[in-house]
Amino acid sequence: MTTTPSPLWFIDRSAGEVTLILLSAVVVLGIVRAAVPTALPFLIEGIHRRMALLAIAFGVLHLVAALLDPYANLGPLDAAVPFISAYRATWLGLGVISAYIYAAVVLSSWPVRRLSRFWWRWLHRTTYVAWALALVHSLGTGSDARNSLFLLLNLAAVACVLAAFLGYRIYEEAGQISPLRALAGAVGLVVVVAIAVWAFHGPLQPGWARDSGTPPGLLHTH
Repeated sequence: MTTTPSPLWFIDRSAGEVTLILLSAVVVLGIVRAAVPTALPFLIEGIHRRMALLAIAFGVLHLVAALLDPYANLGPLDAAVPFISAYRATWLGLGVISAYIYAAVVLSSWPVRRLSRFWWRWLHRTTYVAWALALVHSLGTGSDARNSLFLLLNLAAVACVLAAFLGYRIYEEAGQISPLRALAGAVGLVVVVAIAVWAFHGPLQPGWARDSGTPPGLLHTH
């Protein structure tokens, strides 16, 4: 097995990070569209849709590079079935689940909405789940979680999503937000804080490569 990262490994990591940034932008634009539906609706909706498709393109590049790269020795089943990989199974599996959720949302919306508005809206809201899982996947699977550039990009993505999410909830509260939506806002904040605490005590600490499930033969390269 190859123990030195190949160029494909770097493409894999970079494409994965770009996918997370694009997914964050999709979430933010979706929140803006919902909060202010009359503000440049065609422009915001158009950018939102194109960002969503671009995220898929980079996600596919991330997947293909990971499968072709011999470094982690991943196979098609590792990319299709969560939690069976020999390489960081838990964190890789969360990425697989995130991809399935995001794919379901996009397929139900493009090129035209295929569900009733009620069910479409509830399915669309699972994008929050896909985003959170993608963030945890990025931090848990990537061996460069402590890289200054990647860390800065992740912090910026989280800050933008959190600001948009909480801003929307505050905006709603001016119109007497419902208890269910207030609860959703509180849960969202708790989830982000929990991810931050986990990241500080896990991926951002020395020894994470071993604790995350990296095969012993690759440990000396991390």
